This record gives sequence, structure tokens and C-alpha cells, in this order.
Amino acid sequence: MGATILEGPSMKEKAVLTFEQAKIKAESYVRRKGKLLGLLEKATRKSAQCYEFLLAPWESLQIFLRLLRAQLAGRFSAPANSILMIVAAVIYFVSPFDLIPDSIPVLGLIDDASVLTFVARSNLTVISNFRKWETVSGKTV
Repeated sequence: MGATILEGPSMKEKAVLTFEQAKIKAESYVRRKGKLLGLLEKATRKSAQCYEFLLAPWESLQIFLRLLRAQLAGRFSAPANSILMIVAAVIYFVSPFDLIPDSIPVLGLIDDASVLTFVARSNLTVISNFRKWETVSGKTV
């Protein structure tokens, strides 16, 4: 995308992150445990700050974070494409420079919420299997 956004008083240009770009970026996170753990921490902090606005997709995000932690720990296994989509959604959520910059009050999280909802709906079976696994195993990550 050739779109750019302007940042702060310096009017410094930043590239916009699309979900497709986040999916490409997700590949490097999936291969590096430390990098993925750092992303999970960053997403956990941001989700705590945005809880009220993200009420509906917030639960999906929390499931994504638990699923990724269980996957990293080798306790749960999900299809590679689902993991890639989930990591991409977390990258998109954490990125302040996506289609609608997070610095725009309220509106800046609408695209994040949409991506989280899209990924959750695209992976309902994986999420359902993970929730059953959590319940049966009594494990929450």
C-alpha cells in the first residue's frame, strides 16, 4: 500500500500496516520463541489498556494469547495456518500504525477489533478445540 499516515507535530511519515503484511511478519515470530514471547507481553499490556473498548473481541484476544503460550510450551498444537493468522492478528493489534492509527481516540481500535473478530471467526474450530482442551486439562496459560 502506498498509504502513509502523519505522526505528531514533526509530521514524520510512517508506513501503514495491513493484515496481509502482518501475516508475512508473523512468519518470523512463529520461528523465534523469544520474539513471540515479547509480542505476547506487549499485546497483554495493550489489551489491559484497551479493555473497555474491546469488550467483544477482547475475549478472543485473550484466547489467542493463551493458545499461543500453550503452543510455545508444547502443550497444545494447532494447524500452522491458524497459528500464522493468530500471530498476525496479535502483530496487527500491537502495531500503532495500522489502517487506522491507534493514536486516533476510539476509531484507532476499530480496525484492530475487526481483525481480531475476523481471525476468531476464521478459526472457530481451533478456538473451540483449544477451549475444550483448557477445560479438560484444567490448564490455563
